[in-house]
Amino acid sequence: MTDPFGRRLQRADHFLSKIENGFNLLGGSIVFSLMFLGVLQIILRTVFNKPLFGYIDIVEISMVGFAVLAISFVQRVGGHVRMEMLVANLKGRLHWVAELVSTALATFIVAVLIPTSYNHFERAYNFGDSTIDIEIITWPAKLIIPIALSVLLIRLIIQFLGYCRLIMDPEIQPVAVPLLKNIEEQAEDEILHAEEDILHEHLSDAERGKE
Repeated sequence: MTDPFGRRLQRADHFLSKIENGFNLLGGSIVFSLMFLGVLQIILRTVFNKPLFGYIDIVEISMVGFAVLAISFVQRVGGHVRMEMLVANLKGRLHWVAELVSTALATFIVAVLIPTSYNHFERAYNFGDSTIDIEIITWPAKLIIPIALSVLLIRLIIQFLGYCRLIMDPEIQPVAVPLLKNIEEQAEDEILHAEEDILHEHLSDAERGKE
């Protein structure tokens, strides 16, 4: 059993995970759609000598989605590029302090990037900015960036609090923080997390049915 603060972090982590999973699914769907679009572009160009008009514009706009939508999901599972060789050799409180420092740095950088990216969106919205060929309005794609970064900021704050909790007591069960694991352990955790989501939804449906 976790402590009261740990349970609160766990609930926040569980709620945010649903949003991150949705964003990750959306980003994957964009990549999948672009693969089909790329095949269509090749067929039209090579077979009919008629390339898809505005293909470059569509790709440019879509790149924003799959580049940032899954960023918080990746942070949650610890799949981002980092110095794991160094961090993995640290033990106990020192390990959590190193994680806390890197998370604090990332939180500061993301907090700076959010208003900057929002200003880019606002400027594109006010000026009616669009792509060159087929004049796709760019502000929806630019709005995705501050939204995705805001989700990432919340994730970083949750992890920061999780590391603070572990620094105070390194012996307690880690909650809402990514752990250094091998591929097999990561796969098992994702399966377990998915099963917990399904069980939680079934329990919620059962409670609504009783009402």
